[in-house]
Amino acid sequence: MVTFYKRKQKIYTKLSELSLICGADVGFLVYSNSGIPYTFGSPSFEVVAKRFLNSEGSSSTSLLQQSNINVQHKEKMEKLFKVYNSLLEKADAEKQKGIAMAKAEAEALPVEKDAWWRVDPTTVKNKEVLKQLLEKYEDLYEKLCDEVVKRNQTENAPYILFSGSSVSSRSQP
Repeated sequence: MVTFYKRKQKIYTKLSELSLICGADVGFLVYSNSGIPYTFGSPSFEVVAKRFLNSEGSSSTSLLQQSNINVQHKEKMEKLFKVYNSLLEKADAEKQKGIAMAKAEAEALPVEKDAWWRVDPTTVKNKEVLKQLLEKYEDLYEKLCDEVVKRNQTENAPYILFSGSSVSSRSQP
């Protein structure tokens, strides 16, 4: 009996080393001369036995290997997040540059200070001037509508019709 216990302990030690070094899932069952069962398992005998009995294939990775893989995966994800955030910052900076350039170009365009479309109709007291502004607005509106219809007909795309203050969208027949 003493020999059995000594050898059992040595076998447990070797199985534990095998599990840790090779990343293998190990299950060991032995019965003593008196019929008492002794088990050893890594991660546990029950897990290994259930997998064996359910005919599941051997696991290619141990818990130790899986934790190493998880750490490596986490490190890679952190690197990718840094790259992604860097790209977002660069894209935002480029967008801001584009906005600034467009604003500078718009400000550099020669525009008359007294352009009629910049006149606030609520500030005009003369009815004749208001009538002229209304005619100009209506003329601009018609030109814009004609241009929208013309572009949509050439592009074969849906066009927008304006009626009064409401906007309705219809697709071309």
